[in-house]
Amino acid sequence: MNSFREQWLDVLRRMQPYGMDYIADINVFSGVDREALFRALSYLDAHGYIQNHCQQMMDNGWTWGGAQLTATGLDYLSEDGGLTAEEKIITVKLDEDTIKALICSAVERSSAPDAEKTTLKQRIKSMGTAALKDLIPDLISKGIENAPDLIQWLETNLC
Repeated sequence: MNSFREQWLDVLRRMQPYGMDYIADINVFSGVDREALFRALSYLDAHGYIQNHCQQMMDNGWTWGGAQLTATGLDYLSEDGGLTAEEKIITVKLDEDTIKALICSAVERSSAPDAEKTTLKQRIKSMGTAALKDLIPDLISKGIENAPDLIQWLETNLC
């Protein structure tokens, strides 16, 4: 017997070709045990992946009322996660001057001699856009290399 996860995934995938159209034909789920189908539909409805129009009767039996995918359900099934995934993306835009200011601030906080700091800050401020774009991947790599320091900083500042 399939696990419950496999059952509800099977039900969800059988609904995918219909998009958000109402599915009136229970035969879409032929071969699926009816009790497993109704449990899966209830579960998917509770999580907002479908709208379940089936009803449980007093004798614990079920009546078929149809079902349909929600936008969240379609997004779950799509490879890229659809709009649901996009809503979870945080985009940070930093302009050229802000990036230069951040780098200069890091230089200022360093233990380098003042003369060296001054020279570096002047070079950073005079960088063109192309040179700055070339520098950013290296800055990110350098930040990742210093992840242990980042973890200490996060532990200190998030408590």
